[in-house]
Amino acid sequence: MFRYLCGALLALVPLVAANAESANFCRNSIKPNEPVELRFMGLEYALVTHALAERYCGAEPKPMRPRFLGYIEKQGCNPGTEIYTDVEAAIARLEGATLKLLAQDGNPTLEMSDQQVQEWASTTVDALGGCDALKKAHDAQLEE
Repeated sequence: MFRYLCGALLALVPLVAANAESANFCRNSIKPNEPVELRFMGLEYALVTHALAERYCGAEPKPMRPRFLGYIEKQGCNPGTEIYTDVEAAIARLEGATLKLLAQDGNPTLEMSDQQVQEWASTTVDALGGCDALKKAHDAQLEE
């Protein structure tokens, strides 16, 4: 009896394996008990750092798309994947964003004075290490 049970279980293993879905690591969303993909965790932070370095610290403007989307493609996530689409949308929002829109977190209905925007930018830049650190990060290459 035990042999038949083991034989039945072994016969089902290929069927279960054939229907198993491999993890899609080109997503931002995470299902319960799914391993977290760490390669893209700091991208939003890096995007905001890039924008602040240009808008507040005076770093020479550089295109964001080749740098950030190129990094994502090197990681095996091509256009159309969730992470690529999300970062592409974030870049589109940040490319044309003024310092005020950055301070308002993209919400144009939030009213902030110029003084509030400057205070936000100064506080945020200080929290991120200052203008020198932001410019250094802005000019650095993303690691693979």
